[in-house]
Amino acid sequence: MFKKCFTIFLTICFVCMTTNVAAEELENQEGKVSSVSAGEKAPYSGILLDSIAGAKFIAKSKYCGAEIELKLQKDFQAQLNNKQLKVDLLQVQYDILKNTHEQLMSQKEKEIVQLNEIVKDEIDDHSHWWFASGIIAGVLLSIGIFYAAVEVQN
Repeated sequence: MFKKCFTIFLTICFVCMTTNVAAEELENQEGKVSSVSAGEKAPYSGILLDSIAGAKFIAKSKYCGAEIELKLQKDFQAQLNNKQLKVDLLQVQYDILKNTHEQLMSQKEKEIVQLNEIVKDEIDDHSHWWFASGIIAGVLLSIGIFYAAVEVQN
């Protein structure tokens, strides 16, 4: 019975109490980098990194390529979107000009048909020729009658 009560008490304590976790930020800390020459306590010359500097170096080398690739993809996509926008804008302008041209050509065709009908109606109308020939015939007839009247008197 004591074990059951103790277990329930411990469970309640674990659930009710929060634990504080203190994590260290590596970005704010500076790592130590030092160089070693061949004469110092090392078999060969090189560079020594502490754990913070080593972790930063590994993280940068691991994710630097992915970061550059993502940046290039972003720039490429932005340029592609700009070019596609320009192409779409030119297509809209082309469609508008094509539509305007088709409407103008349609209007011109209608005007040509109307003018052809007007010219055809004017060609069939010979009233001015009838008027001119009537005047000429009247003048000639008057001259002929005058000549005949003068001849009859002689």
